Amino acid sequence: MAHRRSVLIVALGASLLGACLSHTRDDESDAGVADAATTDGMVSDACACLDVGPLPDTGVPPASCAAADAQAIVCPTGVCDGLDDYVWDGERCVMIDCGTCVGADCGLAAHSMEACVAAHATCEPALCTSTGGEWLFFAEECHHFACGVPLPSECLVGMPVCNCGASRSFATGTGCFDDALCPEVDPIAPEVLCGDTGGTWTESICCSPHCGVACAALCDAPACVCGPTQVFDAIRGCVDTAECHVRPAGDVCDEGRDVRCADGLLCCLHCGGAGCEAEAHCQLPVCDADPDIDECGDNRLAP
Repeated sequence: MAHRRSVLIVALGASLLGACLSHTRDDESDAGVADAATTDGMVSDACACLDVGPLPDTGVPPASCAAADAQAIVCPTGVCDGLDDYVWDGERCVMIDCGTCVGADCGLAAHSMEACVAAHATCEPALCTSTGGEWLFFAEECHHFACGVPLPSECLVGMPVCNCGASRSFATGTGCFDDALCPEVDPIAPEVLCGDTGGTWTESICCSPHCGVACAALCDAPACVCGPTQVFDAIRGCVDTAECHVRPAGDVCDEGRDVRCADGLLCCLHCGGAGCEAEAHCQLPVCDADPDIDECGDNRLAP
């Protein structure tokens, strides 16, 4: 039974990579895409053979899919009474309260969520989520998932990708589609699937933890304990999901993209005279009138 899932993923990915799957990106995407374009002599731009038809006309000119140089001022001074701004952060449209915007692209901000969403409707993250997929912002993959699993490939720079689910795949320009090439996988006993995907099958915990949070119910049923950023799926086993990589107030965070704080929270590493904390945590910003107190509540003058 061991390694059955990894063998399944390799076999599935190898067969699908040559069957009209793609991971091309626009001209303004991060460097390193060219390195992801070929793997072992196979070109990932194979989905040119998939006729998806013309893209829908939203009536709004398309905008750049690169993250806008525009952020909210965390603790604005004065009365906040302007119009709200909406900017693209590279994967979704976010609101900047009452126009408290800083950055070179603030002048290009939309003044409604609808206008921002329409302008970025053809960007890969938007296409993914609007067609029922999950945008894995934390992933470092070369290709979008096919049939719910990552393709076995190597590239110099991994990137966020779309997971459309067990029977669907992603096509550039159209998003998630029902993929007739996805094989039917024979069901695997949950305790075997749990172990094969890195989990621990545990007695008397009633249900599998969700994002590392234990089940609140009380019963004697066994379930699978996965990692803190995972959930247990009856078909795929322990899998990472985007919601588990977004942390609430008080949880540990980092400055990379692997684990980030929920909207409105800052990732703060507190420092004092004796040094810094070992780990950063998510917290609400501290808006103090004292110019010597930063947004995390630390004294800027402390040694």
